[in-house]
Amino acid sequence: MIKETFKNLAEDLRKIPGISKKQAMRILSFLVDVPIEKIENFVRAIYDLKKNTQYCEKCGYLNTNPVCEICLDFQRSFKILVVENTEMIAKFEEYGKYDGQYFVFGKYDIKNLENHNAQIKKLADLAANKSEIILGLSSTMEGLIFANYLAKHEFLSGLKITRLATGIPFGAIIDYIDNITLDQALKNRQEMEK
Repeated sequence: MIKETFKNLAEDLRKIPGISKKQAMRILSFLVDVPIEKIENFVRAIYDLKKNTQYCEKCGYLNTNPVCEICLDFQRSFKILVVENTEMIAKFEEYGKYDGQYFVFGKYDIKNLENHNAQIKKLADLAANKSEIILGLSSTMEGLIFANYLAKHEFLSGLKITRLATGIPFGAIIDYIDNITLDQALKNRQEMEK
């Protein structure tokens, strides 16, 4: 019975990105030793997070309000940094040298590029009065293909589109890049060919 419970919980934990089978077992072993009150508080905090968190209507960042603080900050520059997920926004905000707005594109499928037209239209509408769209997609083959697709998309024609410099190693995920590399990537970004 307990073995089956451990196995099922470990499988659930492994659904979290970055959690291996061994890490899942360590987490479960730790949780068994934690007082029940702390477990109850932890579960309540996760429930509250899920219940009270939503995505910003404009940029897609996690927030407790319909529009996030970043989108409401009129002191920010007229640039939009397109990222794949909210963790990337947190990385750039922690870095502290980017002062524009963001747009979380989410997952993209390079085999069905046309399926992204609604999201690209939303980006185009948000970028209508901006000076630049910076593509901050991961430096993978899929990221490169999708960046080129965005740069040439009819909805974004007439807009200045740049991509983070390739100082970020090919195959790297932006969430794990150090601040010096992020600094170089922002400073050395290049305009995308149309």
